[in-house]
Amino acid sequence: TVEAIDHAQAAKVPVIVAVNKCDLPGADPMRVKQELTKHNLLVEEWGGKVIAVELSAKTGAGIDKLLEMVLLQAELLELKADPHGPARGTIIESRLDRGKGVLATALVQQGTLRKGQPFVAGLHSGRVRAMYDERGRIVESAGPSAAVEVQGFEGAPLAGESFQAMDSESAARELASKRQQLKREQDFRPAKSVTLEGLYDQIQEGQAKGLRLIIKGDVGGSVEALSDSVFKMSTDQLRLTVIHKGVGA
Repeated sequence: TVEAIDHAQAAKVPVIVAVNKCDLPGADPMRVKQELTKHNLLVEEWGGKVIAVELSAKTGAGIDKLLEMVLLQAELLELKADPHGPARGTIIESRLDRGKGVLATALVQQGTLRKGQPFVAGLHSGRVRAMYDERGRIVESAGPSAAVEVQGFEGAPLAGESFQAMDSESAARELASKRQQLKREQDFRPAKSVTLEGLYDQIQEGQAKGLRLIIKGDVGGSVEALSDSVFKMSTDQLRLTVIHKGVGA
């Protein structure tokens, strides 16, 4: 949860907190909200701007309110998408089913995805044979903000890869083939590691304005000392930011 908060704040995106397992006898939502303040997340009821919804995934309590808050936030931010035109979106996850083959959950962000459409996702192409909603029911189309499980992939795409509907299967295969070729070429190239010399050159050329760091140490004291030192090292030419820190191997 802490890592998710750090990444969301680094990306400067709005946060909605779902306080789950409120059906348990020992549940203490107030303690959770108090701990959120340590990460600069102040809930609305305490005078902040962060929406927090108490819910139970087991009983379903609070789910409707959470969905209502998501829609309200989207309306306030004026988040809009065009349902017309070819579908574009992001792969959330993929898996291999013995009976159905490769299945991938796709989040549609633009346009509308329909059954029978050819598509390309990452290095793989395919045709939408069937789509299923979150309850496993078959759907014929999926518009912006809809998450559907898609059947018809020729290979398993990676989570986070983009997908887009194409005009024809041949165009989808051709684009996937080009991406696979580029991937093979990149794999054969020697890996270019980030060095302080290279970063210095980028700063001199004005290409680098900031450096985001993740600090992990063997003990908490070392991590805090490093974080404080990094904070003091920022200059007008380069700003150093610690987006996440923790203790571990």
